[in-house]
Amino acid sequence: MDMKIKRIKYYFIESIKNLARNRVMVVASIGTVAASLFILGIFLILALNVNNAAESIGKTLEIKVYLKDEVTTLKRMELERDIKNIKGVTEVVYISKEQALEDLKKKLGENKAIAEGFEMDNPLPQSFVIKVEKPELISKVSYEISKLDGIEKIYDGKGIVEKLIKFTNIVRVASYFLMGILAIISAFLISNTIKLAVYARRREISIMKYLGATDWFIKWPFVIEGILLGLLGSVLSILVLFFSYQYLTNNVSLNLLLFNFVSAQSFLSFILQKFILMGALIGGFGSYLAVKRYLVL
Repeated sequence: MDMKIKRIKYYFIESIKNLARNRVMVVASIGTVAASLFILGIFLILALNVNNAAESIGKTLEIKVYLKDEVTTLKRMELERDIKNIKGVTEVVYISKEQALEDLKKKLGENKAIAEGFEMDNPLPQSFVIKVEKPELISKVSYEISKLDGIEKIYDGKGIVEKLIKFTNIVRVASYFLMGILAIISAFLISNTIKLAVYARRREISIMKYLGATDWFIKWPFVIEGILLGLLGSVLSILVLFFSYQYLTNNVSLNLLLFNFVSAQSFLSFILQKFILMGALIGGFGSYLAVKRYLVL
C-alpha cells in the first residue's frame, strides 16, 4: 500500500515538474481548453435561456377552440369529455356565449357600449380554453381536437413556441460542433506540450528503461500532466463564465421585465461537473496521443 502511495505521489510530482518546464506551451494549452469550453458555455447560456423563455411563454399559451353554433349542450359536454381525454391536456375551461360577451366588454373598457346591442342576438361563439402539459404538445393536441365534430376554429400559439424550440436546437447543435473543433485543437496543443516534455526528458527515460522501469511507470506522469492541463482549462472557463454571467444577470435582468434569466447559480450547477469532465477528457486524450506516438518504449 505504501509503495502504491509513493508511486502515485511520484507521478504527480513529475507531472508538476513537466508543467513547470514548458510554461509557454502550458499556458497555450490551458488557454485553448478554456476558450473552447468558454465558447460552449456561451451557447449553453443562450440555449438555457431560450428554453426558459419557451417554457415561460408555454405556460401562458392556451388553445382556444370555437364551437359551431349548432352544437347542443349535450354535444358540448361530449366534446369537453373527449378533449380532456386527449393525452397532454391538463385543463379544459368552457366559455359560454354569455361569458364571452362579458369578457369582450371588459376588454373594450370605456368602449364597451359597442357591444351593448349584442345581448339580444349574441354573435360570439361558445368555446373551450385548453391548457397542455408543455408547449411541445400544443401542435399534437390541436391536431387531435381538429378531428372532433362540432369544431369551428382552433387558435393556438404553437408557431411562437415551435420557433423558439427550433432556435434552441440550432444553438445546441452549433455549440457542440464548435466545441468539437476546439476540443480537437486543444487536444492537439496538449499533445504537443506532452511531446516537448518527452523530448526534454529523453535521456532520463532511456536510463529508466535501462534500469527496468515499466512502460506505464514512465507514461503515467505525462498522462496525468495532460489531464491536469485539461482540468486547469476547465476550471478557468467555469470561473470566467460564472462571474461574467452573474454580472450580466445582476445588471441586465432588472430591465427586462418580460424575460427572466436562468440564475447564475443554476447555470454553475449545470456546467460544473460537465466542464470538469470534458476538460479531463480533452487533456487525457491529448496526452494519450503524445505517449502513444512520441514515446517509443
